[in-house]
Amino acid sequence: MTRRPFVYCLVALLLVLTWSAPASGAPASRFNDPQPHRGGAEYRVTYGGRTFACSSGFAMRRVDGGKRAMATAGHCAPAGTEATSGEFRFGTFLASFYNEKVDAALISGTRIKPQVYAPTLWTDGGTPSTPVARRVLGKADGPVVGQKVCVSGKVTKLVCDIEVYSLTRGESCDEEHPDVCTGGLVLAGKEGANIVHQGDSGAPVFVPIDTEIDGHEVYGAMLVGMLVGGGPRVEGGPEDLITFHTVKQVECALSARVLTTAEAESGDTTPPPPRGDCATAR
Repeated sequence: MTRRPFVYCLVALLLVLTWSAPASGAPASRFNDPQPHRGGAEYRVTYGGRTFACSSGFAMRRVDGGKRAMATAGHCAPAGTEATSGEFRFGTFLASFYNEKVDAALISGTRIKPQVYAPTLWTDGGTPSTPVARRVLGKADGPVVGQKVCVSGKVTKLVCDIEVYSLTRGESCDEEHPDVCTGGLVLAGKEGANIVHQGDSGAPVFVPIDTEIDGHEVYGAMLVGMLVGGGPRVEGGPEDLITFHTVKQVECALSARVLTTAEAESGDTTPPPPRGDCATAR
């Protein structure tokens, strides 16, 4: 398959994104995300005299110490930047990578400003029967070619039936700094449909899993990746292509492991082991 044209990083579009601050006491939502914070939520950062908005990805546990954190795209902010969601503090960028191999970051609380992150994703915005949230029941190192996946970002919200075209031929470049391109990404799309927009960077990519636990229906998700960028396959057309990191790439880059619902409910605070196969993460 030939590489699809005009796939670019969403960070350039984030520069013009504006928002209205929620009123005090506004209800919890992906735009006003309280603790424990969820994936798919809007968060805002300010650095270099400008304010940006991106989407949270999914909860993780750090290999070093086992502390919970939230994955997101690295181009959204440098390390040390504080993030907020609506009227709530969201955390601080503990680590951030944005280069030709990695576009990923980890947001976490600090000793003075602790935060809690949950293995849950905001998934509102689909069909009328779509659940507002899904629990992270599992993960896969990545998708397979031909698989249909969903993405749930702050702007376009839940979009599903996105087909995976290639596991390695996706590339995302910063429009402001075209010399910065992250390669080796998954390339997927939904022809003719706007599936991403400015502000969706960092969103979770997953496959829905509906199951029954203890006699109760559970809306779940199997994580397969994290959104990096998107764009049109035809210049001037709809934003119908996306590029994303696989779960394996994110875990290896951030030295952290995905937090599932079962792990969170177990109460086990033992730090997760590091991956032993990161040399083949590309």
